[in-house]
Amino acid sequence: MASADTVPAAPARASPAAPPAAEPAPVTAPRFAAAYLHNPAPDYPDVAQRRGWEGTTFLNVHVLANGRPDRVVLAASSGHDALDDAAVAAVTDWRFVPAKRGAESIDGWVRVPVVFKLEN
Repeated sequence: MASADTVPAAPARASPAAPPAAEPAPVTAPRFAAAYLHNPAPDYPDVAQRRGWEGTTFLNVHVLANGRPDRVVLAASSGHDALDDAAVAAVTDWRFVPAKRGAESIDGWVRVPVVFKLEN
């Protein structure tokens, strides 16, 4: 009876561990309150001053990677169209610190409250 020579199997090698998946860079939201941006308050509409209207308008602003607003959307009204319109007009001309993914500037959304309060 013929016997086949057997070659012992090579010891199993552990394959090198795959590097862990890189964690995505953290994302930060756009900002509008940095002092160096010089974002002026909106003009207080004359009709609102005469009638004593006050309130807070909330705007959702889509900020491009270059810091300019792309879209300004009324999120919550102050209760007065004149105040809301003044807020939208002002914020449309503002500059923002764009959102970031790590060190890269990216588009992002930010909610901006615009407060209208009469001085006594």
